[in-house]
Amino acid sequence: MRLTREQLQAVMKKYNVGKLYSWSKVNCFMISPYEYYLKYILHAKEDIDNCAYAPMGGICHQIIEDYYSDKIDYGTMLENFNDGWTTAIEIADLKFDRNDETKNENIREKYKYNLEHFFKTHNSLKGDGEIFLEMFMTTRIGSSVLQGYIDAIVKDKDENYTIIDWKTSSKYTGKTAEEKCGQLVVYALGLNQKGIPFDKIRICWNFLKYVTIQYQQKNGTIKTRDVERCKIGESLQSNVKTWLRYFGYDVDEYLKQLLDTNDISCLPDEVKEKYVISDCYIYVPITDKLIHTWTDTITATIKDIELREADYEKYKNSNLFWDSDESVKSQSYYFATLCGYSANLHAPYKCYLEKLDASKNGYDMFTIPLIPSDCTSKSNSVDKDDLSWLDSL
Repeated sequence: MRLTREQLQAVMKKYNVGKLYSWSKVNCFMISPYEYYLKYILHAKEDIDNCAYAPMGGICHQIIEDYYSDKIDYGTMLENFNDGWTTAIEIADLKFDRNDETKNENIREKYKYNLEHFFKTHNSLKGDGEIFLEMFMTTRIGSSVLQGYIDAIVKDKDENYTIIDWKTSSKYTGKTAEEKCGQLVVYALGLNQKGIPFDKIRICWNFLKYVTIQYQQKNGTIKTRDVERCKIGESLQSNVKTWLRYFGYDVDEYLKQLLDTNDISCLPDEVKEKYVISDCYIYVPITDKLIHTWTDTITATIKDIELREADYEKYKNSNLFWDSDESVKSQSYYFATLCGYSANLHAPYKCYLEKLDASKNGYDMFTIPLIPSDCTSKSNSVDKDDLSWLDSL
């Protein structure tokens, strides 16, 4: 259950702070200061509401929470997912790619298969330990306090705590995982500040669209591979072929069945036992370097937010939150597909698109040091002194 305004005020009083930050607020600023300006300073209503990712992510989170809260049983998860899918995708017509219908259909087909497969085959954590859901957590970082709700914490019999974030996005690995794990680190810090040593804490994502396949090679070596759920049969063709030949089976017929069914249950038992398929958990080791990197990043980000907000109070100038061309370019997929603000409201994105269009027509606008007002018309400005555009929402 989410804390009330009065309860949050009590938390602020406890920590002697005038404001509580959240990871979503800090992360929004790191992605786009201008989106932060629209959302948290102007409180502007988003003008794009047809993106499927956030609603479907919310539906999946709720189903998992209901299952682990014993509100529904295992078999009901798939039914609830399909009900949510019908409402969000088939009735509301939410899009996975709002710019290309062919891409949207391809993503939509795979997304539905992957999530249906998850809810049919999810490896239940019941029995692995005590499970805490949507646990409220506070974390002090420098002079600031962050608050949030952890998807799940599993406490095992040895009092090890595993923080889990359910993700319906593409999976993170390697350097990307370290660059995306800020929220998990914040929660780990919160647990540590409550007396849990770091060597008792693990942080991970469960990427719902993927499985981890553990398989045996001919030389006896055990390997693992993370695979999108809709590609299980495709990914195992080579290794399965080796074992089918080894045991003397009709290779072509079994490989076709594996490809058609995407399920190892079609294989002979002695081949099938060479594979273990489970949910895809990606862990990030908690190191001193990781902790320092994220505490420094979050501290600097909050300081930047507060300085810009203070200047905005004096000058009421939206350009204080302007995104650079380089920043917009690096987040171009986000603005085109995921952001709730269109270019009509997100002025830096509009400016970037105008420059991009001009460069396609032979004008290299990116080398010209224009001030923001040169890139967008007054009617698209979101300065405090002109909020007439709100009347049309």
